[in-house]
Amino acid sequence: MRVVVVEDHALIADLLAAVCERDFGFTVAAARSSGAAGLSAVREHRPDLVLLDISLPDLDGLDLAGTVRRELPAARILVLSSLRDPATLRRVREIGVHGYVDKREQTLPVLREAIRQVAGGGSYFSPVVAEAVQRLARDPHAFHRVLSPYEQTVLGLIGESLSDAEIAARLNIKSATAQSRRRDIMGKLNIHSTPKLIRYAIENGFTRPEHFPRGP
Repeated sequence: MRVVVVEDHALIADLLAAVCERDFGFTVAAARSSGAAGLSAVREHRPDLVLLDISLPDLDGLDLAGTVRRELPAARILVLSSLRDPATLRRVREIGVHGYVDKREQTLPVLREAIRQVAGGGSYFSPVVAEAVQRLARDPHAFHRVLSPYEQTVLGLIGESLSDAEIAARLNIKSATAQSRRRDIMGKLNIHSTPKLIRYAIENGFTRPEHFPRGP
């Protein structure tokens, strides 16, 4: 079985490679530390298994997972992350990856079991995923019930503290349209100030630190 590792922390990448090679006899075809390099490696090596971090320096790992699912549907994908916010964990299930290991709480034996299950055609999801999805299912005011996918995209940009003009430029819409979407989102979430809306976006995973523009 050929494996591609996409993980920007060298220690974790080495651990994943060691487990795959020593415990399972898999071939690690490539280990990459960025999303762009990871996608290039997937396209080049066409692996059977992709071990993927979400928080990458250049791309959202779940966007990368979605691309891999479309271009190489036979590949198995195991996500490893410390993220636990509702939006991220809901996307994990929606995209159709085959497993999720919570870096915060899971142990090395759990990692081995997750790799074994996913590589063998099954699935493995840390309990935190089901817990988050169940909480959202019980909440009649959860973001996925009141906001459209487009509004969720706008909310993520608001969470980056972008102005209406900056959001308009990103989405190729008019500034007045961006302003209107901001008002609509505030009304649907019953949040009545931009600082509180930014906080909501961050706490629920629509915006993460790596999303913020980097200074010069």
